[in-house]
Amino acid sequence: MPALTGKIFLSISIFVLNVALAAFKFVLANAVAACFAIYAMRGGGYAKSVGWIRSSGYLEMIKTSFNTFKRKNVPGSVKWALIVAFIVTLVANFLDKGISSFVSPGFRLGQPKEVMVISPQAHNDVMFFGWSFIVPANGSFVSTMERALNSSIANPSPDDGHVYSPVRSDYTPVCTDFGFKFQGEIMRNDTGCVVEIQFDSFSNKTSIKTERSPNQWSIIVATIPKGSDRLINKQATWGLLYFMDPNSLGSKRDDACLFLEDYRDYYDYPKTSIAKHVYENGDIAVVAMTTTRLHSSVNEYDLEAAKTFSTYHSDDLLLTMNETIRTKMIPTQPGQEWQNLIAEIRVANSTVEAFVCMVFIAEDGDKFLCVYVTMTMHVFKQPVHNNQIQLLIERLKGKQYHGQHMVLEHSPEFTKDNTLAPISTMKMRNDTVAVADYMARIGSSFFAIFPENTAYILYDKAEVKAGLEIPLWVLIAAGIIMLVSFCVWQLTHWLVGPPHTSSLYSIVRTQLAETSVTPFPRLMRFKLPLVFEDVNLLPDKVENLPDEIGTLPEDTKSE
Repeated sequence: MPALTGKIFLSISIFVLNVALAAFKFVLANAVAACFAIYAMRGGGYAKSVGWIRSSGYLEMIKTSFNTFKRKNVPGSVKWALIVAFIVTLVANFLDKGISSFVSPGFRLGQPKEVMVISPQAHNDVMFFGWSFIVPANGSFVSTMERALNSSIANPSPDDGHVYSPVRSDYTPVCTDFGFKFQGEIMRNDTGCVVEIQFDSFSNKTSIKTERSPNQWSIIVATIPKGSDRLINKQATWGLLYFMDPNSLGSKRDDACLFLEDYRDYYDYPKTSIAKHVYENGDIAVVAMTTTRLHSSVNEYDLEAAKTFSTYHSDDLLLTMNETIRTKMIPTQPGQEWQNLIAEIRVANSTVEAFVCMVFIAEDGDKFLCVYVTMTMHVFKQPVHNNQIQLLIERLKGKQYHGQHMVLEHSPEFTKDNTLAPISTMKMRNDTVAVADYMARIGSSFFAIFPENTAYILYDKAEVKAGLEIPLWVLIAAGIIMLVSFCVWQLTHWLVGPPHTSSLYSIVRTQLAETSVTPFPRLMRFKLPLVFEDVNLLPDKVENLPDEIGTLPEDTKSE
């Protein structure tokens, strides 16, 4: 049950709400009249007149109150009773408007049912066209993915009035900790799942390796390039290798490995790529990789890195890179051009962070290009209850489809002086972990099959039901007021009864009916001066008025 400060959804229309408020106002008005009937029974000669004047409207109450307060011989309790009557009547008439001000339109989803959406796509060598989405600055990556999977690209023909959400389910990790290979060399052994980073055109043998901790390394690979332009066109491959046999690290493995490739040039804002693979045994692998680049020179690295990364002074990978390039980089030999690949790498559970710099050293100076990479991998088993998905997974087992299921572009953030804000590597890591976890939860619900140019998405389809939302405390208060008002109204009607609960018209009719020998009509004809059914209720001349009545107004005497 929601807290009193929370809102409750009512599956009703505005018309039903207005009918309910009208009933509330009706019961409340009768309860107020019942209270004045009790006052009339106990309040003396003026009390009944207060109730009758209240029923004649606000203007009559104001006039009567003004006239009564000028008269000193009217009891003070009667004067205040008129004020109370005015306020209570005003509140009773507008209380329903106050309640309605708390009501707002709302929506609720009906019971979802699973539907498979198969949408045709077109792809290039990397991904389907249109599957690159922009994440707003400080926006949620998971929310962006949800919007992407609800876009017209993923679901071209949705039914109106329904919401589609990819089916999510829990998963059981096959690997909770990963081994690591760099340029083909085993850096960290594990029992089945291995992350590998491979740069082509470099030797597969590391020249210098420094183990800073069991989970962090500094690595330098050197080679002599064939041309000075090799650095700019370098291709990097970041991959996940999944070994079926825990004892077969570096030898026999599954037929396919899952990998992502990075082709972009120079510095740009972070980008997250997502890929997936189904292994022969039905296990599913998901990789999310976020990269950003830094273009500088060796001598200006410290300055440029501090400007580019807000976490420069707190991230070991960024700090140790500065130390490595200044103290351990392979020097230039006379007449030779060297290319250094320097990597600072950290592995924690299923996340690998790497800061990799490629340095081209020539006689005319150096070129310096770095990429910061955060990868989160999940290899897992997931229960599948949908027959179409089971058949799809059987078709995909062991087939290696190179491509990215989705790309998320990070929107740049700007400072107050309109300069590009530095990047937080901690935020990159947290966002990548969140993306990988979400993709794993929809692991058996979303597949991009590139050779078939088709996307398969299993949705929970739910009807959107319109209604109204109202704070729970308002609903409870209105219910209590209505219940109490109804009880007061009915009890007063039974226990007090006429003439105190009757209007002046009803009292006149009752008195005339009691003196008539024929049935008296309930609806009577009326004419001035106070003649009902040809019966004059006032004498032609009023004499011997009590002293407390005082002098009649001039217009009355003239009549």
